[in-house]
Amino acid sequence: MLPNILNLPNFEILDMKEDKNDYRFLVESFNSQPTYCPKCGSVPNFYKHGKKKQLFFDLPMHAERVGIYVKRQRYKCRECNETFFKNLPDMDVNRSVTNRLIDWIQEASLEKTFTSVADDIGIDEKTVRNIFNDYVSELEVQTDFRTPTWLGIDEVHLLRDYRGVITDVENKSVIDILRKRTKDVVISYLSKLEDIDKIELVAMDMWNPYKSSVNSVIPHAKIVIDKFHVVKLANEALEKIRKANRQNVSAKERR
Repeated sequence: MLPNILNLPNFEILDMKEDKNDYRFLVESFNSQPTYCPKCGSVPNFYKHGKKKQLFFDLPMHAERVGIYVKRQRYKCRECNETFFKNLPDMDVNRSVTNRLIDWIQEASLEKTFTSVADDIGIDEKTVRNIFNDYVSELEVQTDFRTPTWLGIDEVHLLRDYRGVITDVENKSVIDILRKRTKDVVISYLSKLEDIDKIELVAMDMWNPYKSSVNSVIPHAKIVIDKFHVVKLANEALEKIRKANRQNVSAKERR
């Protein structure tokens, strides 16, 4: 028996191979046989029905991708005549990855693209995206969102388009990023906010769709224009006047 360098105590390593970018392990589970049929719920009235080798992906090791082939025991129930596999508590059988790799993907996807994460571990980019989307859904359920008293509306340029950004100005935090910054999108988002009457102030730039959206959905809120944009326009106007007057003064006056 090979040493358990995978650090998965429920498995016995039968074989290991290494190629240019990957480790491949062949393992078998130590777990005891099931106590009931998961299909019909009957107590042990089944028998072993062969084994099937299934591939699961795991955390990278020594900067190499890791695949684990599990010789998984299959059973057949005498009551319902259905087949089922031995349980694998360390694995996510729907994603064909280890549970600890799920945790790793969730954290890695916060800093890297889905494509680069997928390439690091040897799985499909779509699988990485789905795991991360599930993670975001879990976080949203756990998040206690409260509509702020002072709402901020701004934008950021991402993926060749402007996206609306909703912020909590008082707590200096981003609440959400919208797919666009158009009036329809902003109105749709604001209309779904809970306790919208709590909003007293809305800070924004001079993008008219923001103003129209707020007046439509939160008419009681006072609109505050971000001073950065006011000062920027004032400086631009002053610069135009300076350049226009510069042509009509002497060199001494220009100095």
